[in-house]
Amino acid sequence: MKLEKQIDQLKSLEVQVLAISKDEPKNTQKLETKMKGNVTFISDSRGELIASLGLLDKEGNPFNGSDVARISKMLVNEKQELLWFRFTKNSRVRISSNELIDELSKAIKIYK
Repeated sequence: MKLEKQIDQLKSLEVQVLAISKDEPKNTQKLETKMKGNVTFISDSRGELIASLGLLDKEGNPFNGSDVARISKMLVNEKQELLWFRFTKNSRVRISSNELIDELSKAIKIYK
């Protein structure tokens, strides 16, 4: 199931979703509109933030060999402490939405 279909579950966990993408701002704006504002999209088209987090998959785009962001999920609390994370080896590997909700729920219970 796609993440946008699980927005209510994320809201019930009191989770704010931020997506950092190498897409241009006009493309991230389209995605934010599609998600009805439930996800905040941040454009990092130069990949500076993504690279600083160690998440740049050099030449990882299977279609044109461009750099892409590795898929990652992080749970950060209001004190800016990293509580949980999951990084993939490349941009083609993704965690399922159901698995994400389950892991976030468990992490939140541990730290509450």
